[in-house]
Amino acid sequence: MLAASLRILSMLLLAGLAIPGQALTDDEIKVDYKDGAYTASLRVRTPAPPAIALAVLTDFEHMTEFMPGLESSRVVAHQGNSYQVAQRGKISFGPFLMPYESLRQIEVVDGQRILSRSLAGSARRMRSEMRIEPLEHGTRLDYRLEVEPESWIPSSLGANFLQHELAEQFNALTKEMFRRY
Repeated sequence: MLAASLRILSMLLLAGLAIPGQALTDDEIKVDYKDGAYTASLRVRTPAPPAIALAVLTDFEHMTEFMPGLESSRVVAHQGNSYQVAQRGKISFGPFLMPYESLRQIEVVDGQRILSRSLAGSARRMRSEMRIEPLEHGTRLDYRLEVEPESWIPSSLGANFLQHELAEQFNALTKEMFRRY
């Protein structure tokens, strides 16, 4: 049993995959600001297979159990691979606390991409794309986000805030993927 566990751990470390204790840091997330809008991108790996990664990323009804700051998450409409999801929560960064609400249209494409856009909420405009890429020993998540906040936020504060929040969210997601795996 111990030998098998050590073999799995060695395999994960050699593959450079995210495991508990190997957290995504704020600096690993690229954020740019232009004309009132932020763009962000990140890549993270998990030892969980793509099916588990997709199951976690689309488990909207249970996200409050593993996503920090998320107080409410519910599917308000669902047809095929298309969802309308309403979420509410609070984001914290140092002394700052910002409540948010969102209604998003989310589409899962071929089990390999998740496209999301805001329909209503705290952002004037928001679009994201998640690519789920199978690896030999796990999955790589490639995420891109464009967001224009409803209210003005100084660009230096907004960029740091977004980096911190995305790191926290993706660490929670990959931890849940690992737990289910």
